[in-house]
Amino acid sequence: MADPIAEAGTEDTAAILVVDDLQSSRLLIGSILQAAGFNNLTFAADGVEALEILERRVVDMVILDIVMPRKDGIQVCREARERLALAMPILIQTGLQDADHRATAFDAGASDIVSKPIHAHELVSRTRLHLERRRMIDSLQGYRRRMQDELKAAEAMQVSLLKSEREVAAIVGPRKARLTTFYKASNQLGGDLWQVFEIDATRFGIFMVDLSGHGVAAAINAFRVHMLAEDQVDYRSTPGAWLTSLNVGLCQILPVEHFATAFYGVVDIAGGCIQYAAAGAPPPLVLEKTGGWQALDHCGVILGCSEAACYETHSVPIAPGDRVFFYSDALYENFDEPEKSLEPADLVAHVRAVLETEAGPGFHEALVQRVFDSEAATRRDDLTLLLLEVAGDG
Repeated sequence: MADPIAEAGTEDTAAILVVDDLQSSRLLIGSILQAAGFNNLTFAADGVEALEILERRVVDMVILDIVMPRKDGIQVCREARERLALAMPILIQTGLQDADHRATAFDAGASDIVSKPIHAHELVSRTRLHLERRRMIDSLQGYRRRMQDELKAAEAMQVSLLKSEREVAAIVGPRKARLTTFYKASNQLGGDLWQVFEIDATRFGIFMVDLSGHGVAAAINAFRVHMLAEDQVDYRSTPGAWLTSLNVGLCQILPVEHFATAFYGVVDIAGGCIQYAAAGAPPPLVLEKTGGWQALDHCGVILGCSEAACYETHSVPIAPGDRVFFYSDALYENFDEPEKSLEPADLVAHVRAVLETEAGPGFHEALVQRVFDSEAATRRDDLTLLLLEVAGDG
């Protein structure tokens, strides 16, 4: 009659270390494992020898006796986990049935316990079980590492869509303005996007969009929006027509139930105004040098819902010393308690308080610290902040 253990097993390349001070036990365990198809076996006669092997060789599993001279199995197990930081399965074999003794083995880092005297089927089954579990864990960890690498690459690509501080300054500086920016994705990849466009010698455009969802899907849609926005050259000086054309393109390429809120403004400091169009975006705040403020009209159909939507061009005056603050909804929305969401007047108070002590790039970080009570709170949604400062007189 055929050996059922041999029939059930297949040749396995897993490296298994068998540790037992009795040669007869080592021979017995080795013969059982070899009959089951495990041929990559190494043997150690005590705990000291076992640790020496573990220090110089990669092992997939250890089958370890508890009672041994020089260093017992509990000590070996603990050192393997703590000092060597090894994660392979460790099967401890023992004839002791005391519950506290077994608990000590598990506390030391044992994966499982095999009873003595050795039962061949139990030993083979537990060996296969823990090796397969280890392979699954390794596979999942490998997959996770690959995904993290791919996400980092995608994140770098998404960040590359945003203009650098130097590029922004080259556009807005000669046109008598300063623009500082802040962007933080909620989950490595996000759906917020901002852009600055040259229009002519005195004007430039500011575009902000917030796409529905988070993560990979939102990031893909952000790439789509960036591609379309770059192509809308003919309408850049007319915000309403620009946003209308962009919406038509988005309706054709955005997946069903995906949409976006957006704001596009043409800044003309020489002409003393900002012309703009909005599609349900949070209202930018104009902070006047004289102390007054106003929230810009943000009405307009959200992008990607209807190709028939048309967007009106509005205009607001700006003067030297004024500031315009653009932001995504993550700044003011309280997702846990909506009734505690900030109103525009609250944001104005926060912005002005920060501006008393912070300017330039430091403004954004200081504002985030003032508004949010924890790092976790800033991770609820993608966050974009832009501060436009109109040059003073002279």
